[in-house]
Amino acid sequence: MRYWMLFGLLISPALWAAEVAERDSASRVAHFQDARYGYAAANLMHFNLDYDRYETTPSGLALRLGGMVDENWGVELRLGAGPSPDTRRSETSRSKVDYSVDHVAALLATGKWSFAAPVAKQHLDSVFLQGFAGIADVKVKTEAHRCNAAGCRRDVDRNDDTSLAFGAAIGVRTAWNIGLSLQYMQYVDKEYITVTGIEGGLEWYF
Repeated sequence: MRYWMLFGLLISPALWAAEVAERDSASRVAHFQDARYGYAAANLMHFNLDYDRYETTPSGLALRLGGMVDENWGVELRLGAGPSPDTRRSETSRSKVDYSVDHVAALLATGKWSFAAPVAKQHLDSVFLQGFAGIADVKVKTEAHRCNAAGCRRDVDRNDDTSLAFGAAIGVRTAWNIGLSLQYMQYVDKEYITVTGIEGGLEWYF
């Protein structure tokens, strides 16, 4: 009997440590599940479009859907459009050209780092920095109205480009699982066209 008691005393610390490790692991999983690392968002977009030898600033709206693999890493799908054009008018005639972004589609890997909010902790859950990198497809639409003595005509042209994309964001997450972010994105960077955006996002975590 004494030997069985001694054996029990020897293995009890190992059993206790295994139980604690299992409990900690379950706690981490539960914490991750409760932390709401999926998110949906809407972005107001202010594009900077360097195209056709001119620089214009159309605006638009994007919807984003993301999911985090763990606390720091995830993926995001982003779909947007810039139907509000920026118009370039000729100074010597009645001709004009409207520049707009027909669509933006991006699949991005994302890294996110959160920090405790320094102020208003009863309302703010955290402050975060977020980075994006992936691939984006952008279609730019130009609509030209040309007028002369014989009359006016309208020409529509679309240019579709795919490029590596990247960006960064800073934001806050509130205690109600709603967040705000300010982002800079570069969607296309080629010799004849560059599309970047300054974006403000409203995010919901689920």
